[in-house]
Amino acid sequence: MHTITFSEGTILMPWKPGPLPRPEGPVFVSVTDFLARSQEDWLEIYRAGDELATAWPIMQGAVGLWLWGKPGELRGGSVSVWESERDMRRFVRWPKHTEIVRAWRGRVGIGVASWQAETFDADAILTRAGDTIDRPHGHAA
Repeated sequence: MHTITFSEGTILMPWKPGPLPRPEGPVFVSVTDFLARSQEDWLEIYRAGDELATAWPIMQGAVGLWLWGKPGELRGGSVSVWESERDMRRFVRWPKHTEIVRAWRGRVGIGVASWQAETFDADAILTRAGDTIDRPHGHAA
């Protein structure tokens, strides 16, 4: 269980493990941050993300992920942990993911932060992810 607290109004969904056990060595972390134009769009994007997450247990190279949301700001996204950057990029090219990205291109603001972590440490990953989650979205400033 993590002990990180985000700013008020932030929802962090439970950890969803991938097919890999938590590795002993380095992992690649990606934080996505979307900004919707309306509550309806926010809900639709959340449903699309939740649908993608159903495939998570079989996603090659996936260690796990947290979905997060700030409904009051019409923002949300994921904190995903991968065995390698190559595995994350494979997911980005996955046809189901590219279909969703194409459908929303130009309709939402998107931000991404990523880094190589020396080890899988949930608290350290969520603390660093909080730097992205807790700051105003670049398209909202």
